Amino acid sequence: MAITIGDRFKETREKLGFKQSELARAIEVNPSIISDIERGEKEPSKKIISALIIKYRINSNWLLADEGEMFLQKEEKPFNINKFGLKQLPVYSEADLPEGAFVVPLLDQQLCAGSGSQVPEEDASSALVRVPAYLSKYGDKVAALTVDGDSMYPTLHRGDMVVCDSCGWSGEGIYALRMSGSGFVKRLTKRPGKIVIISDNPRYPPQEEPEESQDIQIIGRVHCAITKVE
Repeated sequence: MAITIGDRFKETREKLGFKQSELARAIEVNPSIISDIERGEKEPSKKIISALIIKYRINSNWLLADEGEMFLQKEEKPFNINKFGLKQLPVYSEADLPEGAFVVPLLDQQLCAGSGSQVPEEDASSALVRVPAYLSKYGDKVAALTVDGDSMYPTLHRGDMVVCDSCGWSGEGIYALRMSGSGFVKRLTKRPGKIVIISDNPRYPPQEEPEESQDIQIIGRVHCAITKVE
């Protein structure tokens, strides 16, 4: 019988010395999810895999595809988790952070440069990503998100990460925002009584919303982008 992801997940748990309930508590998921994964009824989510990487240095390539060893080797830092959709992202465990490095959570959601994507009410982190040290002045009010769509081309590309604060409006610039529950990254400016939403791609016309509109929520300003290299 072929070895499955569930089998390797169980082997990982046992190697770490956890009962199902103990691992669930350690990575903050329901114990039934651990049981379902080991029985082959579910695959581990990005949140679960990221927790295993960050907390215990489990090799996602081994867990998902039986490639390499169970544990990441000491020299493997930063390491890559593109097997489950996060492409070429430098991800760290807290114990392995380079001296003086500033890392922020990569939120498990996308900001659309296009038609919009659902943004959950609660932020879930799927990784830690190193960003420029000057952003440390924002403390825990800064995070990274992934861009999808082409409406901000050529400034931003599909697959780029943007690093933004959660401090709301701070003058004209590129922002992460919610409109009618969907997440976007757009250039914003203001006119008397209005917010103007601009796409850098000229194929997308500007939009205007009343400044007091309840349909738009400015999350925070984008401070830098980390470009995905093919």
